[in-house]
Amino acid sequence: MATLARRDDAELARGVQAWCGREVAEMARPNAGWTNETLLVRVVDGRRFVVRLPPPLPTWPAYDLATEAGVLRALADSDVLVPRVLAFETDEQWFGAPFLVLSHEAGRPIGEVPALDPWLVDATHDDQRAVHTAFVRVLASLHRFDWRAASLDATLRGAGTPLSAEIAYWRDYIEWAGDGAPARVLRDAVAWCAQTVPAREPAPSLCWGDPRLGNVMYHDDRTVAAVLDWEMASIGPAETDLAWYLALDDLTFHFTQRRVHGFLTRAEVIAAYERSLGRAVVDLAWHEIFALVRSSAVNDRQARLAAQTGMAYPGVAGDDNPVLAYLSAQIDAFTDRG
Repeated sequence: MATLARRDDAELARGVQAWCGREVAEMARPNAGWTNETLLVRVVDGRRFVVRLPPPLPTWPAYDLATEAGVLRALADSDVLVPRVLAFETDEQWFGAPFLVLSHEAGRPIGEVPALDPWLVDATHDDQRAVHTAFVRVLASLHRFDWRAASLDATLRGAGTPLSAEIAYWRDYIEWAGDGAPARVLRDAVAWCAQTVPAREPAPSLCWGDPRLGNVMYHDDRTVAAVLDWEMASIGPAETDLAWYLALDDLTFHFTQRRVHGFLTRAEVIAAYERSLGRAVVDLAWHEIFALVRSSAVNDRQARLAAQTGMAYPGVAGDDNPVLAYLSAQIDAFTDRG
């Protein structure tokens, strides 16, 4: 899987070489990633690093690489293992856009569908459980991080604002991403979120934004090597992240009917997370619907861009997307439960 449109590899290699003053010996792209353009670079002296650029076709109204760099720098000495920021370059002469240079972290991610990843599926039950448990601990550790002491309140969306402001952000995103004519289900779903926003708001946490196993690099011994992809980071309830993981995990099972047998059950994930976080989660069912709204909005944008450029994408835009039918069913079930 690659970005929907991408720059010419030869031109990128020339830009990297001009920027770092070293001949590029090897340049590759990771298999996953639709919302950015990522290059895995090795120069002739053996050094490796990663270059992240905004894609030619935007998934977001604006790409704030400076804020992403700030989050990574803040987490550099924390329990959350992240790549080191080697440089943040605002001069656009190299690629026609700002870019971020990160350390290359050895390891491997889990596939987009964990239950179809041979490295994980062929592992022992205990190793599968270790992978999953480590992921839950990383999530809780992130949510315990003192983001105020790191001054992230000055740069990240959500600091000092209520949850209703985050819903408004995504309502505006849905309109922008749909070029003013978004899917009816998405428009109705974000309106439902605004009407039913929980009255309780726990103390805010630093939120990853896209907590998935595919965004974690693992060593061969199944320990965490690095936590990746921070472009959606914000400040908000920790439930925002936990619900994103749980909702997308359930969505994946809905369409594939496959799970990793050694993984924690849903109840075990929540219990282990709460123990590590130090408090009970609240209004999780609502947050899972909000997570489905947000993830569906991003995927709808990607599907629209794919249709415009004639590229393949694992999804369709508009109300014909079966994920939106699933979202509507989740809202109906929530309403029926009262």
